[in-house]
This record gives sequence, structure tokens and C-alpha cells, in this order.
Amino acid sequence: MASEDRPSVGNVLSGLRVVEIGQYVAAPLAATMLADLGASVIKVERPGGDPLRADAARFAAWNRGKETVELDLRSRAGADSLLDLVNEADLVVENLRPGALARLGLAPAALRADRPRLVTCSISAWGSDGPSRDEPGWEPLVHARAGAQQGLFTGDDPIWLPFPVASVSAALVAVLGAGAALIKRASTGYGQHVETSLLDALLFLNAAAIFHREGRRPRIVRQTKSPILRVFDTAGGGAVMVNLSGTERWRELCRLLGLDDGGLDYSTPEGLAKLSDREWNRTRLQQVMEAFGRRTADEWETALLAQPAAVAKCNSLAEWLASEQARVDELVREVDDPVLGRVPLVGPPVRIAFGPGERRPGRRHGGEQGALGGHRIIDLSSFWAGPLASRLLAELGADVVKVEPPGGEGGFQMMPVLPNIYVDANRSKRGIVLDLKTPEDRVRLLDLVAASDVVVENAMAGAWERLGLSEEELRAVNPDLIYARAKGFGVTGPLARRPSFDYVVQAATGMEMTQGGGARPVPVNFTANDYGTGLLLGAGVVLALLGRARGVAVTGVEASLALTSTVFQSEDVAALAVAGAVPDRVGADLWGPSMWFHLYRAEDGWVTVCCVTDAHRTGLLRALGLTGGGGVDGDGATAPLVEEVADAIGLLTVSAALAALRSENVPAAVSVHPSAVPDDPQVVARELLRRYRHPAAGRFVQVGLPLSLSVDAPAVKGPAPTPAPVRRRIKKAASTAAASATGAAG
Repeated sequence: MASEDRPSVGNVLSGLRVVEIGQYVAAPLAATMLADLGASVIKVERPGGDPLRADAARFAAWNRGKETVELDLRSRAGADSLLDLVNEADLVVENLRPGALARLGLAPAALRADRPRLVTCSISAWGSDGPSRDEPGWEPLVHARAGAQQGLFTGDDPIWLPFPVASVSAALVAVLGAGAALIKRASTGYGQHVETSLLDALLFLNAAAIFHREGRRPRIVRQTKSPILRVFDTAGGGAVMVNLSGTERWRELCRLLGLDDGGLDYSTPEGLAKLSDREWNRTRLQQVMEAFGRRTADEWETALLAQPAAVAKCNSLAEWLASEQARVDELVREVDDPVLGRVPLVGPPVRIAFGPGERRPGRRHGGEQGALGGHRIIDLSSFWAGPLASRLLAELGADVVKVEPPGGEGGFQMMPVLPNIYVDANRSKRGIVLDLKTPEDRVRLLDLVAASDVVVENAMAGAWERLGLSEEELRAVNPDLIYARAKGFGVTGPLARRPSFDYVVQAATGMEMTQGGGARPVPVNFTANDYGTGLLLGAGVVLALLGRARGVAVTGVEASLALTSTVFQSEDVAALAVAGAVPDRVGADLWGPSMWFHLYRAEDGWVTVCCVTDAHRTGLLRALGLTGGGGVDGDGATAPLVEEVADAIGLLTVSAALAALRSENVPAAVSVHPSAVPDDPQVVARELLRRYRHPAAGRFVQVGLPLSLSVDAPAVKGPAPTPAPVRRRIKKAASTAAASATGAAG
């Protein structure tokens, strides 16, 4: 983007009026993202305020830029005051329990009955129907049932997630859907209801692990003795993270370490078979371990800048925020908080650039199907974040054309070993193969761009310039183009040209050190930043299109894995600013920060306990027949030691433990590996997983759609495109490499 078009905030959504009936994270963050872009937001709180106000730093992380009002919606006066606010609103977003507003006579459908242009958006924990609809929906319980506590790095041993990934991703899905509904309203005049849940959103975030072939189960993947994906210790006690999902990534690492690449080649069945050769893996792992042990983590960081490879030092959050990259990318901004004063918080997640003047009317026709019907998007991206963003837009109605090189993009080439990358990220699109190194196909691309609204790309810096297809050259054929890009570490700064995959970004941005309690780096068990950045970029494109529909000359959207990772850590950024340290929210065993928020091993599995109130804590002790005696906890309640609770639950089956805890109204859930998610009764009842067939790779079970719209329902349009000349190669390679899947996703 040109310097005058750098991502900005403040007037893209100027004049849009939003009422938030929210608490904790999901709805407040959704409304905050709209406020960041200039919307007028009124936050309606219960008498006494949002319960999260008890933690001023956490509340500040999710609630800037709003007016607030306390209303008792159970009273006639409070309900009437809310209706007065709604009468002036374009959008109402709420995350109360399902049915809570209906019991007050304020159901979203009732609010829209006399206001046909109103868009309403509900975010719940489990969804508005199904057997779990009314169960407690605390964040760790959703983590447990969505398979987010177990997975790639820990197998079926869980870890306690310290990040509100379900709530953050649900907020992004809500913004995506609400923005699309508002775009549709601009051409049709009608509003509608948008719905998502923490479970829907987290299943989307964990979709790579849940994805599996029809008739099989998702595998319980454990760390292999391979150098491809792991944390390596360095001299001096630090560590680096390696995440190598392709031939060039592996070769870059070997060049950096001065090692022979051993013939590993993801593009040929023979080269890929190296990953299933135990002796090859043992030898290469030992060589890489020895090489990394010769320098400190800081020395490796310097070497990485000189010779980029998909490796990063495992920083603390404080180290990341103090880095030149975080400063250049303005990941943290000073905010005036009424309680904390001037405090640095994570900046606006959605970054939209706009120019002066008004844009000419768009090409969209409201009568076309889908909330985004009539918009055309050119997808030039590969692997995950960019393709996922354009897939979401396609399933909301946009016409997405996937442009691939001969032989397919990088994710396509990995289908024999990791089909989820391409199949999951590229469904619902049309496909075209163009050799952009040739003048003829460059002209064909420019013709497509000239008739489109958005281009999505995520190439390494300089790639498009070398082809003569820079942003400026695309804009020359389409001055109204919205240029959307997803990068690893951002567009500018010292790390902008670094190869970046999810776990590398987790390491660099402090996520892995926080997940390890600050003592050691522990990767999150799934690719949260890949899928989260897809959500973030998709939401950004929708809000850019909404801004354009409102007369703003929008030019571009930026997202990055590093930004997504920092947004997931918003609470910790605020805590670091206020208290000077990131709190340990995982505990020494990584099973929870206290006995009240903890993972416990039962006879046949794991149970997640989430005691928020004194009543919950008392109930936990009663349910297990414990009387206390272990001292007094921080909330003043007498409690036994965590070992006593662990011993008591350890004598029970999971079902018996849950029955005992629920009899005392203790919030608890079974913690499952992604392989068991298809059996969850709420997942089954709401059909959250769907079966799709890819013409070359076969039949798969995938996570479905993470949201619904009451009128313009999102839909899966078909399988990911497959360049016809290489279908036979995929089938042959898949049979050769079936035993080579190593979990090197990222």
C-alpha cells in the first residue's frame, strides 16, 4: 500500500450505530472492532456492570471506544430504554444465554418485527439449540469439548489453554456475519439475524485437527522423532521453534545450519517417503539438535535475519512487544482508560486502508444469492490464512476465483500427506490455472482483476513485483480494487520477509512461552493463528466492502499471523502493562492455574473443572465428599489440596465424575482429543461436521459453516478446485505417501 493508504481507523464505519448487550469477551470484542472503525457503540450493562469489570486490565482489553449505560432489563423502564436505543440502531449484538432476551420480551426476532432494517447478532456458548444449549458456557469448557486442549504436541494428554481463543474467534465470526448482513441491507433494505457460538468458532479454529477421511477417525497424532516440527534447545537455556511444511522450508533450514538436506522433497512420492524412514529421521534430528545447541537463541535470531528460514526464537510476550517488528507494526497503542488511565493495549485487529473522496457506486446487485452475492474476489493466495478468508467470503455468497500456477499452489502439492490444507481452505471456489510468468496469462489475470472487487494474496514480500503484478499494477486496471493481504509478520519491518508458519509465529510472539507458564515454550496444540488470520482477513474484507457501500473509498485490508497471535494475547498485554508481568494461567503441570480451574485425570479420560463462583467451589467439594482442610484459597474459601481433588476424581470414570459434579451445579466437561469431537452430542445434534467429496482426493469429514444468517444462509458451493492435469498425480502420490503423514502442518 502507498504510504498515504496505510491501514487506519476512525471513519470507515462512521455513522453506523451499534447496541451491544454483552459481557466478558465475545460480544464486547465484536462491538469494539466496529467502534475502532468509527461506528458509534453503546454498551448496555446489567446493574453493577459487566462482571469482567472486576478485572480492570481484562475489561480494558476488550472494551475501548464505547459509551456505556447500565439498564435493568427486567424492569419496564429498563426494557423501554433499551428499545429507545434499538430504535436508533443499525445492529444489535449480544452474548447472553440463549433465551435470556426472549424471557424479557426482547428476543432478536421481536426487536426486528417493528424494525425491518435492523440486523441482530447473537453469540452463545453452544448454539441456540441442541442438548447443550443451556449448559454453562465458560471458555475452558468449550476448549475441552472442541478438542483444543489435546492434539498435535501432547497427544491425548491435555494442556490448559490460557488464551480466550473461542471467544475471540466467535467475535470475528460475528463481525464477519453481521457485516455481510449489513452489506446485503444496503441494496435490499432488509435486516436479518446472524448467529454463531463459541463452539462453532472454535471448531473452525481447530478444523485442521478434526478434518478426516470419511469412514475413519481423526488420528491421535503425537510428536514424532523428526526435525520437521518441534522446539529445539539452544546454548544458554533458550529455545527456537522449527515448522517446516514444504521442500523449500526444509532446505532453507539446512542451508542455515550447514547441513545436507538428505533428499527430502515434498513434491515427489520418493522424496516425501523420507518422512516415514525412521533412520532418516533419527539421523537428521540428531544433526539439527547438535547444530542448534552451538549458539544461543539470540545468536540464532540474528542469523535468521541474515538467512531467512522458517524458524523463530521462543520469545516471552514482553520480548515480543519490545521488538522492532511489534513497534513498526504498531501492534500496541496507547489508550485512555477511565479506570487505568493511559495504558498500552493491543491495537485495532481489523486494519483497513482508505483514500480521500467517495468511491463510485459498486457493481453489486442485491438480488443475487447470498449476503455477498454479486461480489467477485480473486484469490491469489496459498496454504491457509488467505485461502480460508476467501473461502468464508465464497460461502457468504461471493464469487471467488482461485488462481493457481501450473501444478497447483503449495497447499495443493501437499495433498498426498496433508490434504486438509488445500481441501479445507479452498472449497466453494471456482478455479483457474495461470502461468503468471508468461505475458499471456498475466494479461488474463489483469482482465479478471478489472472485473472484480477484491484481490486476496499472501505471498512473500516482493513476489508480485517480480512478476510485474504489484498492487499498483493491479490498481491501474481497477482503481476501485480492494487489495487484501495476509502476511506472517506484517507488511513492513525487519521480519516482513521471514518465512512464517503458525508455530513459528507462536514462538516469536510469546504464545508458546505463555502456554508453558513462562518457564518453557509449549506450542498450542492446533494452528490457531492460521485459521484465526483467515477469520481476521475475511472479517476485514467484509467491513471494507461495508465501508465502500457506505461511500468510503476503501483501498485495502491487512492481516498477519503475528497480529492475530497478539490479539489472542490481548488480556496478557493489558496485564503486562498494568501489573508488569504476564500471570501464569496454566500452572506448573500445565493442567490449570488452581484447583478450581483445572484438568483432572479420571479412570478413562480427562475432566475440565471451571469453578467461577463460591457456590461452584463449595459444590465441587460436596460432589467429591471432601471437607477441606488444605488451607484457604485466594477467594476466602476453605479448600483441600489439589491432590485430594485429583485423587477423588481419579477413582471415577469420566461419566461418573461429570454426573457427580453436575448434581452440584459445578461447571465441568469432558476434555477430548480432536478424534472424539465427532461423537460430541452437541456437534452431532447440530450437524456441525459435514461430509464432502473432493474429485481427486476422496471423501472427507470437515467442519461445516461457523455461522448462520436467517435470510441469506451461507452455503458450501462445492469441493476445492483441482487442476485437471494433476489429478492422477495426486492419487498416485497419495497411495505412495499414505504412511508419511507427520503432523508437519502449520
